[in-house]
Amino acid sequence: MPEYEDYDDYDERDEYDTRRADEDYGDDTYEDRGTYSDSDDDFFGDELDDFDESGESDDFDESDDYGEPARRRTPGSHKSHTARKTHKVTGAPTGSGGSGGSGEEPSAPAGGKRKRFNRKTILLTIVACALVGALVQMVASGGFGGSLGTSGGGGGHKKSPAQEQEVRPSTKPKTIRLGNQRVPQTSGPIIVINPGLVAPGGKASVEGGGFEPKSTVDLLLKTKRSDTKGRAIRTVRTDKHGSLYTNFTMPESLGGKPGMLVAQQRGGGRSAEAELISGGAIGTARINKTVGRPGDVVSISARGFKPGEQINVFWGRTTGTPVARLRTDSSGGVGRADIRVGVAPTGQSTLVLVGQQSKTTATAPFQMLSLYPAIKSSPYALKAGQRIRLSGNRFAPNERVLVYINATSGLPAFTTQANSFGQLRDVAFDVPFGLKGRQSLTAIGDQSRAVTRSGFTVLPYSPSAEPSTFGGKAGTTLSFYCAGFAPNETVTVYAGNGSVAGRKIATFQVDGRGKAAAVGSYRITPADEGGVSFKLIGSKSGGVAKAGINYSQGQGH
Repeated sequence: MPEYEDYDDYDERDEYDTRRADEDYGDDTYEDRGTYSDSDDDFFGDELDDFDESGESDDFDESDDYGEPARRRTPGSHKSHTARKTHKVTGAPTGSGGSGGSGEEPSAPAGGKRKRFNRKTILLTIVACALVGALVQMVASGGFGGSLGTSGGGGGHKKSPAQEQEVRPSTKPKTIRLGNQRVPQTSGPIIVINPGLVAPGGKASVEGGGFEPKSTVDLLLKTKRSDTKGRAIRTVRTDKHGSLYTNFTMPESLGGKPGMLVAQQRGGGRSAEAELISGGAIGTARINKTVGRPGDVVSISARGFKPGEQINVFWGRTTGTPVARLRTDSSGGVGRADIRVGVAPTGQSTLVLVGQQSKTTATAPFQMLSLYPAIKSSPYALKAGQRIRLSGNRFAPNERVLVYINATSGLPAFTTQANSFGQLRDVAFDVPFGLKGRQSLTAIGDQSRAVTRSGFTVLPYSPSAEPSTFGGKAGTTLSFYCAGFAPNETVTVYAGNGSVAGRKIATFQVDGRGKAAAVGSYRITPADEGGVSFKLIGSKSGGVAKAGINYSQGQGH
């Protein structure tokens, strides 16, 4: 038996497999091991380490390696078989010093041998797969500036937001009359925006047709129809039919203003326009109470607004004077703010927050309860010209209150303002002259339309008067002392007897307390010696005072 050369660890398995193969053919000798070598000139070198257990066993299976059925061994063929097997494992020719070898170079297998892959082949395969994958991804995402798109929708690239282009005036098509309208005679370029109402920062799609096939079309955004320049927001390439389809993002700078989207073909003179309406963006709002009435205090929070912008707070509406104004933080939100519930229709209502700059809108549902205000007057009974005071509560905060006297509509008698708590304080007015008896008083909230009723009573004036003398001869002059008239009013004195109509004899003015002394001079005539009566009538109050002279009963009434 020959000596082994450079026997190492992995040759142990080769020894086992070789012994197994020789036993299958009836060879009990182990001369094959003499052909193994682990020298540096081994053709396979480290490649042996890359094969697994089953692969090494297959190398000694004659039918698998050479693609032909196993031949019956003859005693004379053992050496040639051993040499062929040794060449397969070691890759080195057998020399004459082998274990009984014939000294011939074994021929290479004729066919069916499994191909081996080295590291270079595997690396090249990985690189090729990566390149193919990148190319497929680029095509799928609409790369190459849209040049690969067939429908006009896969391509297109965004323009710089600051880039503006001149909008070429389009040629108006010829029209024909259809009823009372005129319609284009021929079909030209046209674009459609879906949806037509887009919030700032939102996305919309553009479909169009009537352009030249495979042409480049710029999408420009104008804020006014008369603008000669537009902001370039995207460039798209049409398909073979001259149609286009693409998406774009609504600029936030447009806010809630309407605009015009222009699709302008490069070098072709074809263009189309479509109106674009920008709605406010949608934010979020939360409220700690869902039921209340105007004037109640609630806490709210909000998100989704522009950082540092002012937020106007409304109840049940989005226009008019806001009930409160808030300011967002650096994140565009309001952590917590305490506000009073404003005026809104009774029933299911809504808290509305509107960003002043971004036009972002946030809403929260709220159940609005009815207001039940109350009002009272003091004093309850008084005379005309005197001051009456009113007080009330449970009106809407800071709302105007309309006050009616003996009416519920039309022009109010006067108006007043509720404070931030919905209260009426320090409201007073002078009762007008001419009112007599029971009066109704109605107060209506101008915004809330909440109604309350009260009343007061106007008492009559009952003045009194006395002459300076109760009797006298003809030629005697007398005057009058009076009280109980309205302050500073004019009093007229009439003289007469019985049913005879009195004649006006004097007028005078009372002071601020409704009094006068030694006023209204009158000379007694011979006809008055039998008695004469006097009436003093206030011009504003209508109060009447009576007096008389030369009557046995004394003073008249």
